Amino acid sequence: MKTTTHKTIFTLVTLFFISMFFTSCEKEEDTVGIIQVVYSNGNPMIGATVTLNQTNGAPGTDPIDNLSKSAVTDASGRAEFTYRYEAILDVHVEKTSGNDTYIGNNVIRLLRGKTTTIVVEAVIQ
Repeated sequence: MKTTTHKTIFTLVTLFFISMFFTSCEKEEDTVGIIQVVYSNGNPMIGATVTLNQTNGAPGTDPIDNLSKSAVTDASGRAEFTYRYEAILDVHVEKTSGNDTYIGNNVIRLLRGKTTTIVVEAVIQ
């Protein structure tokens, strides 16, 4: 009788640990924002500084850590940002080339666990 009880308890404990191992939570997908910066003719803008931030947060809300981020566009004119939560962010693009300064602005809505891509056209100011 004691042996049967021990076997039953051992089996239940083993099943519990196996179920914990195989049903562990999957990692949530990243929330990614991709900003594609282009000139007015549609060509990619290399080396532009892209800044995402939230200048007008709702009153009484706590700020989100690491909300403001900057990156420089790559050879295809893209800058990629990864966040943990979803957010609506202002996008500001700036590039100086010689005496010309290119500026572009937009807004991006990042959805949790999704990749969102927008295009920003930067023009001479």
